[in-house]
Amino acid sequence: MALLEASFGAAGGPARAIAADPKAAARYRPRYNIAPSTVHPVLRARDGQRALVPATWGFLGRFARGGGAPSLLANARADGARTKPTFREAFAARRCVVPADGFYEWTGPKGARRPTWFHPPEGGLLRLAGLYQPAKDPDTGEVDIRFTILTTEASADVTPVHDRMPVLLGPGDVDLWLGVGDGADVDRAEALLRPAPRGTLAARPVSPRVNSVGHDDPALLQEVAAEAAAPEAAASAPKDAAPKAGAPKAGGTLPLFDLDSGAGPAVPSGRTSRR
Repeated sequence: MALLEASFGAAGGPARAIAADPKAAARYRPRYNIAPSTVHPVLRARDGQRALVPATWGFLGRFARGGGAPSLLANARADGARTKPTFREAFAARRCVVPADGFYEWTGPKGARRPTWFHPPEGGLLRLAGLYQPAKDPDTGEVDIRFTILTTEASADVTPVHDRMPVLLGPGDVDLWLGVGDGADVDRAEALLRPAPRGTLAARPVSPRVNSVGHDDPALLQEVAAEAAAPEAAASAPKDAAPKAGAPKAGGTLPLFDLDSGAGPAVPSGRTSRR
């Protein structure tokens, strides 16, 4: 919690207090490879204060034909989120920040994707701009919180690998984005949705084991030779576990996001759409 409070304070200023649910904090464990439908902590404003709450990654989209599970909207394009019906209410009143120490992106042909981990050069946390919504579980009737990640054009650091990236907030932008105190100006909040400055991120080729959501351990972040990643990818996925219904399929994921797949309005498989 101390790292979060220090990372989400004003630039160059003191750490800012964050309220957290003790039960949720007790259940926390480090994650190295998450995907849509995973529960992850997000920072939101509540009663004018910053609060850290558990949330499920992915807004619920349309239900599939035949009564199948709804699609997951894991990402939203920043340039249309304020006005699109799916996101505009959340943009106006339910903005959040998603903490992560990095994210993965991929290059190479399908079936031999090479993952790269983008992270702060000196370590620490990134502050990803997101939106959240309450959602009722159709089976239990319980209401939980769901979040989606805003994406923008890639910065100079990410362009060699992909043309889009998550929106990254500076430490001094957090209150404005959350709408805390004097930060309720939606126009000013929208102006934060831009590519990160050059030098914000370092890139590291990492293990192709990342390509399966069944792998979640520190070894995923070990640096590998970029040319060695593709040949190993085919052998990296577990072969003794069938995917659960409604769970994300094996594929690009990241400590916070998968920004790997092509553009589309929804992600029936649980993989993140390029929005």
